Amino acid sequence: MRLDNGEIIAGERVGNIYLGWNFETLKKYIGDNYEIEERANCKVIKIDNAMFWINNSNEIYQIMVFGEFYGKFSKTIGIGSTLSDVEKHVGGWKEDMYIYIIPTYYGICFELKDADDWDELNTPIEYISIYS
Repeated sequence: MRLDNGEIIAGERVGNIYLGWNFETLKKYIGDNYEIEERANCKVIKIDNAMFWINNSNEIYQIMVFGEFYGKFSKTIGIGSTLSDVEKHVGGWKEDMYIYIIPTYYGICFELKDADDWDELNTPIEYISIYS
């Protein structure tokens, strides 16, 4: 199973999958083809191009997309976009330990692709996460 597309809304949803949903509701959308990784304070549900963090109250509190996911944040920023694109289309960003946030939009962050010729502004975004 993979997510192909869908609007990314900071702190709210990716496509038709919302933060705050319980695991049973999520399974209706992703089917039975997933992996579960148990962690100390949560479990992480993995499909081909997305991951869902579920807390001890059985609610999704983070969604990450990557790979062949073609949805966009603010109709312009997606996998493969750059921080230059972020600056141009949605405003400034801040970095904290290789995680990039947009201060004017709570609930979204980016991770850049690992590259030999590292150029922070022009290295492609590899992961987009929304969180509550």
